[in-house]
Amino acid sequence: MVETKANDRLEFLAQKFDVFETEKVEFDQKVADLKSKEFAVIPLQHQDSILGLIYFKESEEKTKKNISVSLEVFSAIIAADPTGNKSCVQWMLNVFTRFLLEGKLDYAIRFVSEDLPMASEYIKIFEANKRKQKFKNFCSKSYLVKNIKDPSDINQYKSLSQLFNSVDPFIDKNPSEMEALLERFVHMGEGLIPVKDRKFTLFIPLSLDAAVAFNGFAGWCTTRPNNSMFRNYTSYKTSTGELSNLYIIIDNKFFTGDSNILYQIHFETNQIKDRSNGANVNIYESVISQSESLANYFQELLMKMAKAVKTGYINNTYLDYLINFGFCDSLFEMIEPDVPLIRFMSENKREIPKLPDISRFKELTQLILTDTKTSELHPSIGKLHKLEMLVLANNNLTELPSEIGNLTNLLFLNITGNRISFIPEEIKYLDKSNGGKLFRVAVKKEEIGEENYKRIKRLLPTTYIS
Repeated sequence: MVETKANDRLEFLAQKFDVFETEKVEFDQKVADLKSKEFAVIPLQHQDSILGLIYFKESEEKTKKNISVSLEVFSAIIAADPTGNKSCVQWMLNVFTRFLLEGKLDYAIRFVSEDLPMASEYIKIFEANKRKQKFKNFCSKSYLVKNIKDPSDINQYKSLSQLFNSVDPFIDKNPSEMEALLERFVHMGEGLIPVKDRKFTLFIPLSLDAAVAFNGFAGWCTTRPNNSMFRNYTSYKTSTGELSNLYIIIDNKFFTGDSNILYQIHFETNQIKDRSNGANVNIYESVISQSESLANYFQELLMKMAKAVKTGYINNTYLDYLINFGFCDSLFEMIEPDVPLIRFMSENKREIPKLPDISRFKELTQLILTDTKTSELHPSIGKLHKLEMLVLANNNLTELPSEIGNLTNLLFLNITGNRISFIPEEIKYLDKSNGGKLFRVAVKKEEIGEENYKRIKRLLPTTYIS
């Protein structure tokens, strides 16, 4: 009876998720049928495997997209469901297709290629505990899952990391022995601890056993016994040609059971994960800014790898991390000092939260920072005596440094798209009436306010303001 019920459910889900075969003849026919109905079709692939199809009417592209799931993915998800009646297949399919519909192809790929064994494990724990009062009490108090109305209904969980957070208290673990265990791995040559300060420990597992030590403590696929994912991640090559590492950051209070903060970083696949293994997290405020030792270690490591990227500062993941970790000056270290032009615009997709010391660019005539989320200019900008064009449009600036008045060769200044509340008196030295050469300032009254707009007009009487 259970088997019949499961078969009925799977047949229903195969229709609901429009499961298709990927053999060439069947696949080509599937695509042809959709196109004959005037659908645009986008195959979703990983290496040589087809994961699914997105199809939509051209007129409805932004409002209604349809998903078809490949038979290979459907079968893998069925196999991962440990329940006898396959009651969790729909949930896993929902997680997978949600990633696809949101354009998160990397997440969808990792879910079906790496995370299904963990999904199976968490489902077992979930099924064993979901009706217990202890489970309900924990979920009601946890801010990570508090928005789920019925935590015993797996279909209300949007991701594997969210499910992990609900079953986490029911996973067997004992952190008290971890510190000594990691030291033993280091002694045996199976791990490294390059940083250990008052707040954090940085551990680099060099063997599968060393990575598996974190099984139960985190939802990373690399921690599962007998998994191949640790070897997969550590087989990547860095820009310097060396084998890739996983970096595990541990709050030292974790060893006494007073903290559950863990992060795993893999730069080559652009991942920083907390212990729930959800979306990438930003660790600047919580970790990097709190530990000078970790900051120095990662700055040296990432700068070495960033400089080895053949494309320079374009499409440079290591440089992105340097900037995200607070080292904006690293970007400018990679630029030759005698360049006449530095330009970062929206198409570069480069964030520069704080413009660092740029006084070494003595020959610079144009500095263009557009859509770079810049909130602060270093006073050294006043030493760019040859600068003729300064474009700072669409950023987060609230004031200009007084040193801007030293740019007496400046011809054009663009500060549109900023909510600037302070205009320094020294800006008057850019005006021709005070020996400057400024011809035009691009600024909007509604962005800087009436008083500041009047102030600019007063300080720059001969400059065209638009």
